[in-house]
Amino acid sequence: MNEFYNLKVIDKQKLTPESVSITLKIPEELKDIFKFKPGQFVMVEKEINGQNLRRYYSIYNSPDESNNLKLGIKFKGQDGFANYVMHKLQPGELLQVSAPMNDVPFDLDAGQKKNFLGITIGSGITPFYSYLQYLTKHLPHTKMVLIYGNDSPEKTMFYNELKSLAQQYPDQVKVYFVYSKSDQGDYKGRINKDIIQSVLEQENAGFDGVYMIGPDDLKKTAAQTLVESGIPTEHLHYRVYS
Repeated sequence: MNEFYNLKVIDKQKLTPESVSITLKIPEELKDIFKFKPGQFVMVEKEINGQNLRRYYSIYNSPDESNNLKLGIKFKGQDGFANYVMHKLQPGELLQVSAPMNDVPFDLDAGQKKNFLGITIGSGITPFYSYLQYLTKHLPHTKMVLIYGNDSPEKTMFYNELKSLAQQYPDQVKVYFVYSKSDQGDYKGRINKDIIQSVLEQENAGFDGVYMIGPDDLKKTAAQTLVESGIPTEHLHYRVYS
């Protein structure tokens, strides 16, 4: 049974036409409970119209920012919680939040030179963004290649921030933008076997681990392609969401 703690919303910012960022203040007495690692997520609860709604959201800021939790929330269909956050939630309100949890632990070994591949779409970028911020500051021998799918640059969460990280740390961060409704990316369409194989050929390097965060069909397509390309199944890590 998860225990929840009241955290105050201290900031809300629009990220894209369909997503927002909220910042939650961590009180001094809860800092040990809310210590987090890159890639972890929390459960958030809010009573809306007499109904208790619970949703899982990944933390997108770096653990170096120990005073706050930052969550990126994307509106999807008829999700009443995301709709409330996007259109009604205001700074000063309280949300009930669980302690950080994990199911896809990113590698935090600073001593060895390692290469990782990430594959995600939409709001699945949030745990990767946390890791990339941490990686560039604390893991000097680690590189992550990221395949990131969206409709267009305008609908891409953290688009400018990711471009900046890739430009500032070219030996550690490489992002392939894939757009289904725009020609402005590295590839056009949805992430598929051909795109993944093309990236593998361009990178021409073995990966010590692959992290896939997204819907089940993305996981199945990516996993099959990677295994056929010679990447061991034990190197594959997943987080599946609907």
